[in-house]
Amino acid sequence: MPYLDVIRRTRTTDPEEVQQVAFFTTDHPLEKECARSFAGLARGHWAGCEIRNHWVRDHCMREDKTRSKNHNINCALAGLRVCLIAIKASVSPEQSWPSIQERCHHLAVLQI
Repeated sequence: MPYLDVIRRTRTTDPEEVQQVAFFTTDHPLEKECARSFAGLARGHWAGCEIRNHWVRDHCMREDKTRSKNHNINCALAGLRVCLIAIKASVSPEQSWPSIQERCHHLAVLQI
């Protein structure tokens, strides 16, 4: 039987702090002794997800700024973003996204 667990956390963004409640499901009943371990697992899950995928798509590729209501356009753009992430991972995994963007911007300026 799945169990529902709640983590209360504070998200800090300049200039404010926002209280959040996150809900997680697990197959194991939690006891007081394992709360710290569970918190670490939850933090690790989101850190991995956010840094590797969502942060790149939202911050670097500005996915959340897409204003189109056209489903086909949004799906095509999402597919292109995923392909770009995969290409970068195989061609240049050590290079950061901001440095790639800066280099592309610099090359575009030279073309003008």
